[in-house]
Amino acid sequence: MTSPIRIHVDRDSVAMGDDVQSHAHEIFVAEGTPLSAVLDRASPEIRASGWSWVAVVGDRTAAVWSVDHGVRMLVDDIPVTTEIDVLFRYFVQIDPEWLYARLRAGAPPDRYDLEREYAPLARERRERELRRRERESDDRYLSPEFVRAATGLGAVVDLHADTVCRFEFRDELWSVQRSDTMTLVFRGGGAPVASLRPTAFGECWIIAALAAEVRASLGLPRFPEFEAHPAPELHAMSGSRTGPVRWAVTGPLTAQVTGDDGLGCFRIAVGRSITEIIDLMLPTAG
Repeated sequence: MTSPIRIHVDRDSVAMGDDVQSHAHEIFVAEGTPLSAVLDRASPEIRASGWSWVAVVGDRTAAVWSVDHGVRMLVDDIPVTTEIDVLFRYFVQIDPEWLYARLRAGAPPDRYDLEREYAPLARERRERELRRRERESDDRYLSPEFVRAATGLGAVVDLHADTVCRFEFRDELWSVQRSDTMTLVFRGGGAPVASLRPTAFGECWIIAALAAEVRASLGLPRFPEFEAHPAPELHAMSGSRTGPVRWAVTGPLTAQVTGDDGLGCFRIAVGRSITEIIDLMLPTAG
């Protein structure tokens, strides 16, 4: 009777905190077990649809593994007769079917190059999915009151689905997106200019930001004189010494906002409704 074969297994970490402890472990399989069966048994315990993993056996890129498609072999599915090392490399949310096809076609298994190559396809797929959800569902991320106020200030809504609202305002693209419990606000490209919770407060902050732009276009100071309501104190976040300060507060009201404008919008939005913000900043708009 032959002894079981020892398989040394490890995987990449997928996020901060996931690397607190080692993922290395061992499994044992019967001699002669097909490599595909070994990889299936050793597959990562993190099982999210759409996530891709590349299995490296020794120094060979051997397979793509995903919840969606299981093990897709890139090498001959030979029987395992000796100890081997298996490392599962995390290839993020690159479509597993696309990734498998590219590696089968001979693309080097460089995650960052493949991410850049896949990015335009990912954006197209996300756009199609958002349009489908907007078309087929009545669920909307932001309230009708917000949409009325934003459009009244000049915003033109391009997309509004259950997790995102995208609109053009004064020749600039704004995108408001849900991320877990936070509302992220993007202006143009790059990082979000605000991250806010709860969503209702996020709506008020955005309306204050739009109204500040309207005031500036009229030759007025971006913010009027106003009496601030009691609010939690924001602190300056540590980070780069260049660029605007990022301000933050956590608690029932959670916010990260960028620069003096972001801070001003926060102070105006605290304790005020959308209507009250517009009446304060643009009294003639009503």
